Amino acid sequence: MAYSKFYDNFYAWRQGAKASLLAVWRFKPSRIYGLGFIFLQLLAWFQVYFIYRNLAGDLLVLHYNVDFGIDLVDDPIRIISYPFFSLIIFLLNLTIAAVLSKHRDFQAYLHILLGAALVFGVFLNLALIFVYLINFR
Repeated sequence: MAYSKFYDNFYAWRQGAKASLLAVWRFKPSRIYGLGFIFLQLLAWFQVYFIYRNLAGDLLVLHYNVDFGIDLVDDPIRIISYPFFSLIIFLLNLTIAAVLSKHRDFQAYLHILLGAALVFGVFLNLALIFVYLINFR
């Protein structure tokens, strides 16, 4: 009997999640945000690959401060965490947007959440460009 109740609850949750994600997908600007994010994510992964491939040493400068100079040097594999963090931010914002799909201001929330994730992707790509410039120019 407990198994049946668990299965019923899981099935109801799955149907609700599906309806919420479909509500997000049906809103046309969310598809545009998604395509923009996919483009930025592919660009970030290309930059990470290019930086990692061209690196000659065992250390990579990950941050430079104008006042103090180089303030973050680490293992080159750590640069892979940058696009992963961007992906986590996008998925978290998409999940929040799906949860808010029944709200009357859903469209405004979706623009704010997915727009913020897209802006974060732009800044991440700029940061990767600067990491490249610090290390190779």
